[in-house]
Amino acid sequence: MRLTDHEYNRLLLLKKLRAHEPVSRTDLIGLTGLTGGTITAITAQLLAQGLIIEERSPDRGTGRPRMDLRLNPRDRYVIGTTLTAEGKLLTQIVNLRGECIESHVDEMPPATRFADLAANVARALAGVLEKSGVQRGAIYRAGVGLPGVVDHHRGVVTYIASFESGAFPFAAAVESALGIPTLVDNNTNLLARAEYWFGAGGLSDDFTLLAVDLGIGAALYKSGQLVTGAHGIEAEFGHIKIVPDAGRACHCGGAGCLQTYCSISAVIEQYCLREGVEMPGILSMRGFFRELMVRYAAGDRTIESLLMEACRYLGIAVANHITMQDPETIVVLGPDLPNFPALRSAFASSLSRSVYPSLRRRTRVHFRVKDDQNYARGAVALALERVFAER
Repeated sequence: MRLTDHEYNRLLLLKKLRAHEPVSRTDLIGLTGLTGGTITAITAQLLAQGLIIEERSPDRGTGRPRMDLRLNPRDRYVIGTTLTAEGKLLTQIVNLRGECIESHVDEMPPATRFADLAANVARALAGVLEKSGVQRGAIYRAGVGLPGVVDHHRGVVTYIASFESGAFPFAAAVESALGIPTLVDNNTNLLARAEYWFGAGGLSDDFTLLAVDLGIGAALYKSGQLVTGAHGIEAEFGHIKIVPDAGRACHCGGAGCLQTYCSISAVIEQYCLREGVEMPGILSMRGFFRELMVRYAAGDRTIESLLMEACRYLGIAVANHITMQDPETIVVLGPDLPNFPALRSAFASSLSRSVYPSLRRRTRVHFRVKDDQNYARGAVALALERVFAER
């Protein structure tokens, strides 16, 4: 969903203010590239709405004292929550500066219907708010992340593994039960938002995030905005065809999908087939994978060959993405792996052989260990992003 010029300018101004506060209006002209008149109009609106506050700058000598602007840290909040693949709900309440004032983890009761899940999420969020003492009227937005296929524009979820099939208006259901305007998006998009809003720093406005987990996900930022398709669906990077002829069967109905070679579940499945052991259930996969990493560190050749294969195929897929999109930076989030330099070398060699020559070595690639709290931070970033752009 494309922002209007006013929404984009407002979002840009608030992002720069958040990164550099306290700042003057004159500072914002240089930071944003917007005209003085535009800065004056937007800041007047933000002051009237209570999103920012004005404070006198420390005395710098004679002359009229400068008035600086800051985000309002009091009485205005957003709440964000994410359902993990293990059935946990990770929730944070933050102020407009992104400072966390409440963090909570809930175990969700089993559900296979989207309506039941929405009711459970709304009930859990209400409980977190009650414990925090924050009034619902002080919450601008709620952001919800789900491990499935989500139409972010309409707030509709269409697929989560083990759930009923069909589209369900998830955001509207939570909003109706909770009484707070609600947004919903896919978990991978939330990881990208967490990187952009709360990451270690250094990211440009143009980057791609790849999430290597039980599946493979991706999200793309361009000009400081998360890019989604015309239908609001997140990028299904895991389902690009990396071995189109006689490739492994995928649950999507296709064959040769990237995630059938590079995901944690694919590595586990191939290991079980080669070693003749029983495939673990979905809730046991991460624990089983940690056991495999212990074996890999001890020199298990089967798991080593599977991980090397996964890195080579991932390198080819990333090379194709760089050739097509030319991102400035790629962030790869994944599990903590032993003997990582050897795996990174296999990835880098495959990427270098496959990428378009003039783009080789221009895109920076960073590897980071995934932190589940990034999901909750991404959910609050989803809510902050909407508040900053639209109020």
